[in-house]
Amino acid sequence: MITEDTAAALARAQMPHVLILRVVDVPIVVQTNELRMWSALRLYYDPWVTNETPADAAVVRLVHDGSVTGPDGFIDVVRAAGRKVKEAVREGDGERLILKRTTGVLMGVRAGHAWATGDLVANLNQAVNLVNHCYARAVLARGHLLLHASAVSWNGRAAALAGPPGAGKSTAALHLVEAGYRFLSNDRVLAKPLEDRVEALGYPKQPRVNPGTLLSHPRLRHRLSPQERRALEAMPPAELWDLERKSDVDLNAVYVKGTMELRGDLKALVLLRWTRDGIGLDARRLTLARALAAVPLVHKDLGVFDIDRPFDAPPVPPDLAAYARLLARIAVIEVRGRVQPAALADVVGPLVGR
Repeated sequence: MITEDTAAALARAQMPHVLILRVVDVPIVVQTNELRMWSALRLYYDPWVTNETPADAAVVRLVHDGSVTGPDGFIDVVRAAGRKVKEAVREGDGERLILKRTTGVLMGVRAGHAWATGDLVANLNQAVNLVNHCYARAVLARGHLLLHASAVSWNGRAAALAGPPGAGKSTAALHLVEAGYRFLSNDRVLAKPLEDRVEALGYPKQPRVNPGTLLSHPRLRHRLSPQERRALEAMPPAELWDLERKSDVDLNAVYVKGTMELRGDLKALVLLRWTRDGIGLDARRLTLARALAAVPLVHKDLGVFDIDRPFDAPPVPPDLAAYARLLARIAVIEVRGRVQPAALADVVGPLVGR
């Protein structure tokens, strides 16, 4: 069994492989004991790798150890509506320990530092999420809001796409990339009103999409084998829509380097309230009052990684005053009708000056 002492010893393990990142302007140093992990992360974070070693960088230590199993004393984090438990938590000595129930990966998080141990080669996405947590925490400390949204940009002018679960945020964003937009972020956007603009910062994370998204996309559908395409095309539309089987899409490889652009001036928030059985496509601008009423669709927090509050505390309600300052500076557009990702370019284009 893994004890806190054992976990701490793993976190202090020798780390011969070092990766230095600068994501936007946030420095992060990643250390690992495993060359395969270093190589995979070096490829994943290629646009943000640097040789500079800043003194104020967050440090992430990744200890690959496929034998890590079964820590005791963790409390499951209950999810709404009886959904499957993903994480369990234990408060350690000055840090929070987080156990990923499905993979057995164990993490420790404290201010400015984080570590993980387990079979990280097989679960690269969890290492990526830990690195990105350190990035997001640094940006949130500057006063940004965390939005549950995808985002694209055109010549530096960005539009965020939000909506209820299953609205197709990632699918819509990828269709806009096919239409020539830059990809700013897949599922999280950090936004802050500045004196002369509203800053939008994306997460350095490749989009993770389901088979239905790949199938519907003119370029990405070719990532599926002919047999897979035939099987997916034979499924009932509702079943295909709900099929969960995530895979990464390396946009810089599918398109060209620079397709991911993590910084933009936020001009609009598009609320996707379309449905599979809707009719037509209608887009209308919301008043500030109606936009604020939609904040629950957009608001996001760090969940169990928010070490500044008890993990089992009730969710912190959105700061409506902060959202009002943000939403008053941008256009908030509500889209209703039938789901039509490719048609969204006609809505987004005028919002970003295309």
